[in-house]
Amino acid sequence: LDEIRNAYGRMGIEVEGIATYGTYYRLRCGRCGALLGSVGDKLLPGIAGQIVDEQFELYARGFLGCKCGYQVECAHSVDPQRAQAAGPRLT
Repeated sequence: LDEIRNAYGRMGIEVEGIATYGTYYRLRCGRCGALLGSVGDKLLPGIAGQIVDEQFELYARGFLGCKCGYQVECAHSVDPQRAQAAGPRLT
């Protein structure tokens, strides 16, 4: 679970509480607390970081994440050049 928390944490997403059956956890915006979805701990061991990394451009442009824009800001903070290359933010 720590690996999953660290991977999503880079994009400003908190992994919290058990959503169902002890294997799925809620994803919430680290700024405003909006519910973004859920993630299963049995599905992601060893690949959580890779999944979030491959979705980087989607976070940077605002296609994934919260309406408040926190994940866009986090992506630009993590890798400004890559975020800029992803293109303009979805408004």
